[in-house]
Amino acid sequence: MELFLMRHAEAESRDLYADDRQRPLTPLGHQQHQRVVRALRPLLHPLDHLLTSPVLRARQTAAIVAAAVPCATAVQETSVLAEDCTVDAVLQFLQGYPRQARLLCVGHEPHMSKLSAVLLDSEGRSAIAFQVGSLLALTFSGYPTPGQGTLRFFLRPADVLLLGSTSSA
Repeated sequence: MELFLMRHAEAESRDLYADDRQRPLTPLGHQQHQRVVRALRPLLHPLDHLLTSPVLRARQTAAIVAAAVPCATAVQETSVLAEDCTVDAVLQFLQGYPRQARLLCVGHEPHMSKLSAVLLDSEGRSAIAFQVGSLLALTFSGYPTPGQGTLRFFLRPADVLLLGSTSSA
């Protein structure tokens, strides 16, 4: 399985929303993520499944990905990428997909960091800080298993945009 973990793009301030689940992306976050995803398209294409937290900012981030990267199926919302996110819940959920699938999961911190740490090192000692819009790619010989992930890349939006600007110069 090839597993991509992405943190949602930049969202509005928590102070502005009584319900954190309803915080949308900022206009800058939306615009920047469109540019980032366009640059990442060659690394992501083709996707078999695009999974997202049901929280608004994650759904909006997934919609940006879906508009730029062809996916074999419609975007699927799941609480295992939000309030029900535990390593065990995610691993069990991923068992419902083919072993050779290419999946992108859009979620939140600290869940993305914890999940990636355990997939890279079963003790969870790896420290990867997902800034908003960051993307991590892991490969597995079968289903994701703690400590069995091979890191393909980890990119922050600033890295992607910098690479994009130097390649077009």
